[in-house]
Amino acid sequence: MGSKLGFILSLLFLANLFALVGDLMSIEFIHSNIESLSVSVAYLISKSGAIKDDAVAMVEDAGAYIVEIGNSKPQIGELVKYKIYKQYKPLILANDLMEIAVVRSVMVGYFN
Repeated sequence: MGSKLGFILSLLFLANLFALVGDLMSIEFIHSNIESLSVSVAYLISKSGAIKDDAVAMVEDAGAYIVEIGNSKPQIGELVKYKIYKQYKPLILANDLMEIAVVRSVMVGYFN
């Protein structure tokens, strides 16, 4: 009887462990997708000089959001700092939404 109770309790701990691993894998997957998206967005921002509609559309197609940090009218050679983030509802890590974000900067006019 004791071994059956111990087995049932261990299954509860195992279910929590699987939920934790699932959260960590999902967060890493979202972060790597946002990271690769930020490289493409950096190219568009550098060529156009600001965060334009094409960059916003690319980010929104991926289900994320983009926010410019700082100067909204940069000149050639200045840095544009931006944040791309996506919200995630975790299984076990938190009760509310988590924001997974990548903050990057790109120099205007660097790419030709």
